[in-house]
Amino acid sequence: MDYNIQADVKSARFVIEHSHPTLVPLSVTGETYLRRRYLKTLRRAGALGKLIARQAEGFAKDENYEEKYGKTCSKLPSDIINFQHDPLTCAIALGWNEGVEMTHIPLRIELRDGLLHEIVDNTAEPIRVVTKIDGSKFSEFWIDTVAGVA
Repeated sequence: MDYNIQADVKSARFVIEHSHPTLVPLSVTGETYLRRRYLKTLRRAGALGKLIARQAEGFAKDENYEEKYGKTCSKLPSDIINFQHDPLTCAIALGWNEGVEMTHIPLRIELRDGLLHEIVDNTAEPIRVVTKIDGSKFSEFWIDTVAGVA
């Protein structure tokens, strides 16, 4: 479930139906990652970097993605702490496009059982959807950007 869409379905539906959004599905953002090896770099990246590192350590302890996903998903690094859902979406909105593929899919937005569903419907208005990214390239771009690496 995408929290950003489902937290306020009425508002999300209005925005989707009255704008030209780019949807970045969880299946795509799930290819990105915050790695444990990034923590040292983050700690040297000023107050914001230190805060992100501290929060990441807490999240890693609580959620244990290294065990859940790092050891079981061959396409993810073994030291994964979290997925970079919001950072990837923001980067794409700001124009980052290295390894990004998009297509237009005709989607009808339907409210069912209190949740929004995107239904492929050839009579609906096409919506731009990110279909592929280079998760490794984005993850490195993210850490370099946050840490201020040239």
